[in-house]
Amino acid sequence: MNAAIQLKKVRKTYGKKRKAIQDLSLTIAEGDIYALLGPNGSGKSTTFRILTTLASADQGEIRYFGSSKINKQTIGCVAQNSGVDPTATGRENLMLQGRIYGLPKKALKERVNELLTVFHLEEAADRLSKHYSGGMKRKLDLAMGIIHRPKLLFLDEPTTGLDPESRAELWQMIKQLQSDAGMTVLLTTHYMEEADELADRIAFMNEGRIVAEGTPEEMKNKVGGDTITIQCREAQVAAQVLAAAYHVQQPETQDEFTLHVVTENGAEKLPNVIRLLEKQHIPVDSIKVSRPDLGDAYLLYTGKTLRKEETS
Repeated sequence: MNAAIQLKKVRKTYGKKRKAIQDLSLTIAEGDIYALLGPNGSGKSTTFRILTTLASADQGEIRYFGSSKINKQTIGCVAQNSGVDPTATGRENLMLQGRIYGLPKKALKERVNELLTVFHLEEAADRLSKHYSGGMKRKLDLAMGIIHRPKLLFLDEPTTGLDPESRAELWQMIKQLQSDAGMTVLLTTHYMEEADELADRIAFMNEGRIVAEGTPEEMKNKVGGDTITIQCREAQVAAQVLAAAYHVQQPETQDEFTLHVVTENGAEKLPNVIRLLEKQHIPVDSIKVSRPDLGDAYLLYTGKTLRKEETS
């Protein structure tokens, strides 16, 4: 396996006490889509900034395609905040980005036309980008990030704020870049569905550390059962009642009225769970069974929850 990125014991501290990332080690294979998954404050954005040279590590080793030096012509970057100039047209934004990378005039014009077609922006190419929808601006951001055909693309929270239809379209474009151009992609996200849909491999981050790593299926299989989610006013008492028979979790980041029971064959166990609670006269507001997903796996490793995709 050829590595696009290798990190060994990378650390970053802000001030005297806040450890943003701690002894971070990971390897990203060439041609993979790799996701750093975790909530805000887990260290994803700091890792992103260090890898894109926007911040420096305090210690540790970083290699890109086997070299300790990064060739900025080989990387593209799409930050969480849009880099689109709202006072310029879509075409002008792409032309300016291409000139920054030193693309020859004729080749740049051809590349701009190609990207406008690929990202379905032809009709809006000569409109001011301030009139673009959120999805159109994000597609333009992505097009600007790859105008110079990078080998390695960094995406920081690429679909935050997009509606489900725009998000799905952007996912498809990212996967197309991987399959057509063999591009390596590192993305940060707090959406578990996004990581599950896109990534070949995933690393769970929590408090500046990687707490688990593997393929999406490997991560979900580690949960070891279904999850029964219970909402009730006496969650603490309910947890004590159920703990004798089941593995019970109360997430740190959810409200005090929610608890999770992890068990094999959750649908079959559900009546017994209800009976145990009824026997102790514990009223239940809602109860449901779900198959393992990446959110359940993250909860297993960290006691924290991840955000589900919003639906409209």
